[in-house]
Amino acid sequence: MPDNGPAGRGPGPQPGGVDPDPTPGTPEPRPLIPGPPKREGSPAPEGVVPGVHGAGTGGRRSMQLAMVALLGGVLLASIGAGQAWARVRAAVELPGIGAARLGGAELTGNDLQPFGAVALLGLVLLVAVAATRGRGRWPVGLALLATGVYLSVGAAVGAAGVGDEAAARVRLGQLDGVPGGAALRVATPRAGPVMVVAGGLLLAAAGAEALRRGARWPALGEAFRAPPDRVQPATDAAEPPWEGD
Repeated sequence: MPDNGPAGRGPGPQPGGVDPDPTPGTPEPRPLIPGPPKREGSPAPEGVVPGVHGAGTGGRRSMQLAMVALLGGVLLASIGAGQAWARVRAAVELPGIGAARLGGAELTGNDLQPFGAVALLGLVLLVAVAATRGRGRWPVGLALLATGVYLSVGAAVGAAGVGDEAAARVRLGQLDGVPGGAALRVATPRAGPVMVVAGGLLLAAAGAEALRRGARWPALGEAFRAPPDRVQPATDAAEPPWEGD
């Protein structure tokens, strides 16, 4: 008589470990394919190695850094351009009494050149990065580079001669609050020019990076989206997602 194994269970497995009569209703295993996690923190299936991000990660990181540099440059240059680059004080000497102050005025970076408006151009170029693809980002990078160079060089040159410029405007009556012919004291704070120069350098760096790697940058939204780093089991397209095995 054949050996049916334990009572009620039918014939046992054959030599070689193959069961000729699998238990009815047992689902067949499905292959595992890469895919995004179903929810944050879901672990990868056992025995499956998470996918590697690939070369796109470098382009994404490059774009993130360039956009942060662009926004930081716009912020620095805009604030610095509105700071006082020269403070003019007028005084008159009174014999036996001393000096009497007659008035004062300030000269900002925007009074010298439209540094603030040029810095805000960086925001327009940020939109241009989102609207372009591939090599179309090269002109955007060139515009960013030119904007940054203009801000940095213009701020450095303007700060070097802002004292003489303020005195000349007083003599011509172009600086309200300071009467002409009075003795002038001109102070030249450096915080504003330094901020504009730093902002211009950040914009120039963002433009140089756009020229170097902008053609490989992803779309602007994809650059700040976390890439999938786990694999998920495949699902049967004919089976509703809310029904399990």
